[in-house]
Amino acid sequence: MSEILAEEIRDVVAGLVVQANRSLPPDALQALAGARDREESRLGRMVLDVLLENVRCAEELGVPLCQDTGIDVVLIELGQEVRILGDLTAAVNSGIALGTREGLLRSSVCDPFSRKNTGDNTPGVIHLDLVPGDTFKITVMPKGCGSENMSGLAMLPPSAGEDGVVKTVLDLVERAGPNPCPPGVIGVGIGGTMEQAALLAKKALARPVGRPAADASAARLEGILLEAVNRLGIGPVGLGGRVTALGVAVEACPCHIASLPVAVNIQCHAVRHASAAWIEGEWRADASGKGTGAGHGDGCKGVCQYGVKRLELPPGRDEVASLRAGDRVLLSGPVYTGRDQTHRLMAELIRKGEGLPVDLAGQVMYYVGPSPAPPGRPVGSAGPTTSYRMDAYTPLLMERGLLVTMGKGRRSSAVVSAIRRHRGAYLAAIGGAGAYLSRCIRTCEPVAFEGLGPEAMYRMVLEDFPAVVINDSQGGDYYAECARLWAPASSSRES
Repeated sequence: MSEILAEEIRDVVAGLVVQANRSLPPDALQALAGARDREESRLGRMVLDVLLENVRCAEELGVPLCQDTGIDVVLIELGQEVRILGDLTAAVNSGIALGTREGLLRSSVCDPFSRKNTGDNTPGVIHLDLVPGDTFKITVMPKGCGSENMSGLAMLPPSAGEDGVVKTVLDLVERAGPNPCPPGVIGVGIGGTMEQAALLAKKALARPVGRPAADASAARLEGILLEAVNRLGIGPVGLGGRVTALGVAVEACPCHIASLPVAVNIQCHAVRHASAAWIEGEWRADASGKGTGAGHGDGCKGVCQYGVKRLELPPGRDEVASLRAGDRVLLSGPVYTGRDQTHRLMAELIRKGEGLPVDLAGQVMYYVGPSPAPPGRPVGSAGPTTSYRMDAYTPLLMERGLLVTMGKGRRSSAVVSAIRRHRGAYLAAIGGAGAYLSRCIRTCEPVAFEGLGPEAMYRMVLEDFPAVVINDSQGGDYYAECARLWAPASSSRES
């Protein structure tokens, strides 16, 4: 009987939490670089350049790849001949808390009813498998919710067959569109029961990108799905192109004769996971992908061709009204930040007839919850969050004068109408490039709702911050334009 101290597990988990958030594993980096070489869209290639540069920035600055350091999914394989000296669950959660603190990672876990943040990103989601032998393996997968929220489950009838599985996956990926920061990996779980299919889909994401399933039928289906997904034309961060997924990973198990459960779990292009195994009395960690970023060497200046118009903030109304969907812009000047809870509190103030903490008239609001700033830096990782969550509040704030919003992903028809009515605009920043974008932020100070932590309102001053106009004052929608251009029936062309 082998013995492992719970304190050892705590320290190993802490290290894995930091490693997974700051460095992509080699397989994910290789897949991302290969996607850059295959992508036909000019804009898509520039976006992939930014994402590769983001890896270097995260390592150089000591910040996470993405500000959404996720909820930690922990996969454990516990040998039946191993004895844990202490509380395993407590050790894992203590490790998550320690890694979150020492790694300057964002705490994003909250109570589902009160929405109060737990403050240390615990508890994690722990899945334990008992296996033969005296080994112990632990994998940490930080799961951001821009991608997690786009996942789904279908209980198909057996008659749906393989065609039904393919349709389920494609429908879900197409609905998700730009929201989960493609190109990423799509985990598919088939069989078992409702909860087992979902867990299979999650576990599939821990497999190295591009490694086929051990089961021949599952591996064949992976190839069919990857080709079909990449024909959708969604492209890097939803701006059109031929690379919508880096890989598809399928895991399957037997199911009841009357059902065909199919779960789809989407991962963004930051395919984050880190593992360590206790073998023959010592810990062995997987190698990280350090030192393999694109290496432009000058932060956000390195891909300056991404922007073709400079916009000083706060912008003039006529200047905003002149923007058109698809314009690339570089933003310089102040913006205010706000996420779900900030928007909820502002809406409550408006409905009570009370004043807002800041005058939003003519201003730009950036949907971001930054990670803590390392010493000497104004901010940690600071990429955009998914915008649709703010849709319920945006028309109300635009009535109060808010002119421009910036995040990632599609907006509702009500928001698009409000943008047109108020001659405003909606911009998309580069989802998942939080370390890279932090180089374009000169100052960051809290101004309201500080008790909300990462969901507080901040005043940021930007410099040459790259974005794309998605919705303009004339009703233009760049995501829709890209979808038409790169739809399956379209011929290959430059964007």
